[in-house]
Amino acid sequence: MPIPLTAEMLAHAYDYLACQPPFSKWNLPPSEDVKFSISKNKYRFAHYQMSGGEHHIVLSSRFVGRHELLIATVAHEIIHLHMEASCISQKNPHDSAWHKYADRICKIHEFDRLIF
Repeated sequence: MPIPLTAEMLAHAYDYLACQPPFSKWNLPPSEDVKFSISKNKYRFAHYQMSGGEHHIVLSSRFVGRHELLIATVAHEIIHLHMEASCISQKNPHDSAWHKYADRICKIHEFDRLIF
């Protein structure tokens, strides 16, 4: 049975990851400054967006239904947030800089790199 996702649950997952390496060294904004939402998008697991000066992380309840996938997906989106907040230019959302961060995070947290 899938876990019932809530915006509060996403914020707690974000807070948990923010105190873990390497995120703890990234000077991430507090979860109160990030808008978290749940969608039922059938085409995307999740996405990050900077809109109106606000960080926004959205996860789809159609795809994210297990705890370990929730944590890994929030970690994935935190990379996008970090790159935006740090003004690291991206030619596409998953460019070589993003992959460098993803490789490091998957190694530290033992996420499956093939699906991260």
